[in-house]
Amino acid sequence: MSRYFQELSVGENKKIRTKGVLFDSALVVFGEYGISNTRLEDITRHAGMANATFYNHFKDKDELVQALALAIGTELLTPLEERLAVDFSEIALLVVAANTLMMNAVVEQESWGNFLVQSFYLAPSSYGHVITRMRDMFGIGVAQGVFTCILDDFLMDQVQSVVLSGLRTVDHLNRESLIDRTSENVLRLLGMSPASAKRAVGKGRALIS
Repeated sequence: MSRYFQELSVGENKKIRTKGVLFDSALVVFGEYGISNTRLEDITRHAGMANATFYNHFKDKDELVQALALAIGTELLTPLEERLAVDFSEIALLVVAANTLMMNAVVEQESWGNFLVQSFYLAPSSYGHVITRMRDMFGIGVAQGVFTCILDDFLMDQVQSVVLSGLRTVDHLNRESLIDRTSENVLRLLGMSPASAKRAVGKGRALIS
C-alpha cells in the first residue's frame, strides 16, 4: 500500500495525519472495489479506525472523494507550475511537457490513475482549477495561431477523454509510448497536423529530460 499522504503529513498535527491515513486507505479500497461500490466501513476497516473517527473529518464518502481528488490535483499541478514557469515560445511544447510530467507522476503513484478516472466524473468540481489552467494554456496556442481548433466545451470534453484514457492505461511497461501517444492525440485535437504534433512531442519531451 502506498503511504504517500501519510508521509506527506509527517510532522503535521493529528487531524492532518489522520486524513493522510484515510486518503491512502481510500485509494487502496477504491482500487479494489471501485468508488461507487466502496462502503465507508470498508475504508475505516482498512485504516484501522472507527467510523466515528471518520466522521470527525468528513461528513460522508462523497466529501472524502472530493477532498482526495483536490489533494491529488494539487500534488500534480503544483510541481507542474513550478517546473513549467517558463515562457516557452512554442506553446505546443508546453502542452507536451505538462502532460508528460503529469502522467509520469501518475505512473509513480499507481493508485492515482484509476482514482482520477473514476472521480473525475463523480466529483468534477474538484478538478476545476486543473481544467481552467489547461484551457488557458490552449487559449494561448489559439491566439498564437499554433492551434486551429474551436476552443469550446465540446473540445475540452474530447481532450479530457483522451487524457483520462491515457491515465487509465499507462503503466511502467508502456509508459513512454502511451504518454507520447496521449500528447500527440491532444495536439491533433487542438488542430495540429499529425507530422507537426509528432515533432512537438519529441521536442517537448526533451525539455524535461
